[in-house]
Amino acid sequence: MQTEHLAIASVPVQQWDGKLYEYDQALKVGTIFPELNKPFFAAESLPGEEVPISGKIPGKPANPLFGADEGKTSEQKERETLVSRISAISFALDDIVLFIDTHPNHAEAAALRTQLIEERKQLLKDFDEKFYPLTKDCEGLWGEGPMPWEGACI
Repeated sequence: MQTEHLAIASVPVQQWDGKLYEYDQALKVGTIFPELNKPFFAAESLPGEEVPISGKIPGKPANPLFGADEGKTSEQKERETLVSRISAISFALDDIVLFIDTHPNHAEAAALRTQLIEERKQLLKDFDEKFYPLTKDCEGLWGEGPMPWEGACI
């Protein structure tokens, strides 16, 4: 039997150019690194469409995870905004940790990781104080406030 090679895989080492997606956008596209955004379908990235990229730590995003705000109380809007921000920061933190796994001595990535950890801790603390605990390491009272099945999550 003859051995045929259909393809030879080549995976380049990821480089850090300092350009990062805004964190809410990164959550939508699946990476904080624009050079890794390789849509599976051509329609996912239309020609001329620009995706926000930042060379700094992004500011607070709009509310990308939830629908329109019509008919929602201000408390529900605030809760959704905080959950969206926590989700986006958590995703960015996971992505930067993956980068550090392959680049353990990268100072800028390590600094960003530290900054994201602190921002996530503060967001979880803010949410805990205003509403209820989201994770097991939050200090709030688990019995207070509505339960997720009572509409508390969104």
